[in-house]
Amino acid sequence: MRVCSNCGTESPQTFKFCPACATPLDVPPREPREERKVVSVLFVDLVGFVGRFHDADPEDVRAALSPYYQRLKAEIEHYGGTVESSSGTRRWVSGSRYICVLW
Repeated sequence: MRVCSNCGTESPQTFKFCPACATPLDVPPREPREERKVVSVLFVDLVGFVGRFHDADPEDVRAALSPYYQRLKAEIEHYGGTVESSSGTRRWVSGSRYICVLW
């Protein structure tokens, strides 16, 4: 049996191409290429948030934070970044170059 260097599927010796992914079976396995990327990661948290909004209704909190989130997103995207995830008042951001830090 021959093993495909691309997907690892076993094939009979008479096959010239992998039956699963169509890779030629007589090609030697490729060396994995190492790729390094420089990225920027920004962590933003609102200081004093709990004290200010502890007893507030969720709708009031959302209304108060909405302009902040819109501005933050616009600034991050302006510098080529992406908002990756959100958790409560936190936003995880990444980008392939320096990103402006908003406090």
